Amino acid sequence: MKRRNVKEISLVLGSGGARGLAHIGVIRALEAHGWEIATIAGSSMGALIGGFYAAGKLDEYEKWVRELTEFNVLRFLDLGWGKAGLIKGDMLMKTLKGFIGEHRIEELPIPLTLVATDVLTRQEVWLSRGDLFDAIRASIAVPTIFAPYPIKGRNLLDGGILNPVPIAPTLRDPTDAIVAVSLSGEPRGEHRRSDHPSADTVAKKTPRYRDKIDAFIDLVQDKLGLDTELDEDRERLSITDAGLLSLDAMQASIARCKLAAYPPDLLIEIPIDTCGAHEFYHADEAIDAGEYWATKAIRTFTAGHDD
Repeated sequence: MKRRNVKEISLVLGSGGARGLAHIGVIRALEAHGWEIATIAGSSMGALIGGFYAAGKLDEYEKWVRELTEFNVLRFLDLGWGKAGLIKGDMLMKTLKGFIGEHRIEELPIPLTLVATDVLTRQEVWLSRGDLFDAIRASIAVPTIFAPYPIKGRNLLDGGILNPVPIAPTLRDPTDAIVAVSLSGEPRGEHRRSDHPSADTVAKKTPRYRDKIDAFIDLVQDKLGLDTELDEDRERLSITDAGLLSLDAMQASIARCKLAAYPPDLLIEIPIDTCGAHEFYHADEAIDAGEYWATKAIRTFTAGHDD
C-alpha cells in the first residue's frame, strides 16, 4: 500500500551490469527530493552501489567511474586460464577494495542486505553481516565472467541470477515506503545524449575488450578442436554477446515476476537501452539517466499523493 508523507525509505537496487551506474543518479534524485535512505537491499551492481553508499564512499567511486574510458576498462581485463570464470578480476577488485576500505556490514550506519546466489544449493543468499567487500564481491560475480566467490564454505555468484530486484529483504523495514529500481525497463530512446551510440550501433561495433575475450575463447576452442565456423550468410554472435544478452533477458523476466509478487510503493524503471551491460565507460550517460527517470517517477508519485 502506498503511503503519504514519505520521509524515510527502503531502497532496493537491482542488477544489470553497467546500467547499475544509474543507481547513482537515482540516489542523487532521492536525496534532492529530501527522502532519507534508511535501509538498502541490492543485487549485483545494486549491491556494489548500495554498499558504497552505506559506507559513505559513493562520491569517490562516482568520480572514478565517470573518468573511465574503454581503454581503462581494457586494462582491468585479466583472463583467468583454468578458472571457473573468464576474468580473474584481481586488479579491478583491488581497486574497488581500495575505495571502500574495511567495513563490517552490521556496523554500517545504514542497514544493508546484499543478495548472492549459492550455485550448489541453487538458493538465494542474503548477506547482512560480515565483511562488506566480500559480500559485494560475491554479489557481482557474473556467471562465466567471474568465478564463484566463497563465503563460509558456500560458492556464491551474482545475486541477479535468482533475484534481480530484491524487495523481500525490505518488507519488514519500519520505513514509510519501499522504492525499487529495476534496470530492465522497456526501451524508450528518451534522454539519450547525441554522442551516445544507439542500440543498433552498439550491436554492430564490439568493444575491444570484448574482442579480447572472444579471441581468448576462440583460442581455447581451437586447441580443443571445436568447430567455430559459421555460415557466411549468418551474422556472428560472440559468446560474450550471447552470455550477456541471455543474462539480461533472464533477469528481465525474473524481475517482472518478483515485482508482481512484491510490488514496491514506488518503482523506478531504467530503460534497458540506456547502455549495454558491459559499457562501464558510459558512466555519465547511465548516471544522468538514473537521475532523469528517478526524478520523473518521484514527481508522478508525489503528485498522486498530495493531500
